[in-house]
Amino acid sequence: MRFHLPYPPSGWDLYNGWGKERRLSSTYKKWRTDAGYFIKAPAKPIDKPFSIAIALKRQNIRQDIDNRSKAVLDCLQHYGVIKNDNLCERLSMHWDADLPADCVVILQVAEEGMAA
Repeated sequence: MRFHLPYPPSGWDLYNGWGKERRLSSTYKKWRTDAGYFIKAPAKPIDKPFSIAIALKRQNIRQDIDNRSKAVLDCLQHYGVIKNDNLCERLSMHWDADLPADCVVILQVAEEGMAA
């Protein structure tokens, strides 16, 4: 499966508060809603190990690429593309200035017997 998504927020911007007061931030809620317009979930969520590749258009040199994966994985779970993000066995990310969208995601079920 391939998805073209808006640029995901940093992991630092997903939640507000701590403990029992922890809530989704307005920034993340808006991004997740916007991303939902580009996601067509399969009839049944992926419920087995999967691999995911995430390519991003870098917005500025100071950004860390690893802070963007959590928003994407949680969003795919929220919209029923994957059953749980803990099934992710392989994650790769890279910057790419020539993408057709700000964030391109390629998701596939892991091959049986694939070594981690």
